[in-house]
Amino acid sequence: MDARSGEYAGAEHARAEHARAERQPAVDAVGPALARPDDTRVEDRPERGRGVGLALFAAGLGVLGACLAAFAGAEPPPVPPGEAVVWVADRDASRVYGLDSNLLLARRLAVDWPLEVEPAHDGGLWVLRSAAGISSSTHRLDRFDANGVLVTELWLERATDLDVLGGGEQALLVEERAGFPARLLRVRTEGSLFVLIERGGLACVTGERDTAVVGTSEGDVLRVHAESGAVVTSARVGTRIIDLAPGPEPGMAWALDGAGNGRVVLLAADLSVRWSRALARSAAHLAPVRGEERVWLANTLEPCVVRIGPDGVLELDRCGLPLPGLDRALAWRGGVIVSAVGAILRLDSTGNLRPGQGGFDFVVDIAPTSRE
Repeated sequence: MDARSGEYAGAEHARAEHARAERQPAVDAVGPALARPDDTRVEDRPERGRGVGLALFAAGLGVLGACLAAFAGAEPPPVPPGEAVVWVADRDASRVYGLDSNLLLARRLAVDWPLEVEPAHDGGLWVLRSAAGISSSTHRLDRFDANGVLVTELWLERATDLDVLGGGEQALLVEERAGFPARLLRVRTEGSLFVLIERGGLACVTGERDTAVVGTSEGDVLRVHAESGAVVTSARVGTRIIDLAPGPEPGMAWALDGAGNGRVVLLAADLSVRWSRALARSAAHLAPVRGEERVWLANTLEPCVVRIGPDGVLELDRCGLPLPGLDRALAWRGGVIVSAVGAILRLDSTGNLRPGQGGFDFVVDIAPTSRE
C-alpha cells in the first residue's frame, strides 16, 4: 500500500479541471422504479346507448394496440447489478461505492471524506477517512459490517497507510504523530488498538497472514510479527519506500522505491532483492497480479499505464489514455482498472480500453471486496 502525504497531495494538480456537476456515478445499474397506480374500481354507470359503447370499445382496442406496439419496440429494462466486488472511495462525494463485475453500481455508503478502503473478513470494510476534509485534519478509522452499518470508529492523529492482515479480520495502520516517532498499529474489529513498533520514518505497510511488511522513508523494509511486534528481519532495499504489496508467493513482497522516477522491486521471503526494474515515468502505487510475477503501475503525470513481468521485463507500455491524473490501480480480470479523477478506466491484457465507469467526484482508492 502507499505512503500518503495528505488528502490533497499527489496528482491533485492534474485533477483540478474536473467538472463537479455530477455527484453520483453516471451509470446506476438500478433503473428508476415503475410507479404502479392504485387498484381503483370502476363504478357502475347508467347505460348511454349501444352506439356510444361500441365506439368506446373500438377506441379502447386502438389504444391497446398502440400500447402493445410501443411495448414491443421498447428497449429491455436495465439488468440489475450483481454483487459488489470492488470498493471505490470517492473523497469529494463523501461516498464509498461498491461496483459489480461489470463495474456497475451495486452499493453506496455515506462516509465523510474517505481516503483509503480495505475489505474486512466478514464482507464489511475498513475505511480510513479525514475528520474534516482539509489537509490539517486528524483521521478516523471506521469499520463497517456487511450491511454497511458502522461498527467502530477510532481516532488517529494522522495515518499514512492502511492495509489488512490475512483476509481482513484486523487492520494495519501507519500513524504519524507530531513530536513523536511514527508507529505501526494493529486494530481489531471491536476497535481495540495494539502498537506493534514505534520508529521514525515509517511510511507504508502491507499485511500477510501473521506478519506485516513495513517500508520506511530511508529505504528500509522490515518484517514485523503481527502479534508481538518483534522485527523478524529487515533489509535496506532502496532510497525511499513509497508503496508495498503482497508478492506472488507467501512471504514475498513487492516494493516501490521512490528514488528518481521510481523502481519496482520484488523481494524474497528473507527480504533480499530477487530483481528490480527502473521506471521511465513516476508512479505512486503498485497493482500486482495475484499469484504471478507481474505488476501494473499507473503514471501520475501522464496518461500512461505499464505492466512489468517476470525478471523485470516491460510487457506493456500504454500511453495516450483519454484521461490524465491517473493514480490507483487494481489488477482486474486479466487487465487492470485505474482511477482517473472522476472515472474508472478499464484496460484489458493488451492495453485496449474496455467499458469503465464515470461520474465520480474524486476517486482516491480502489480495493477488492475480499482478500481471500
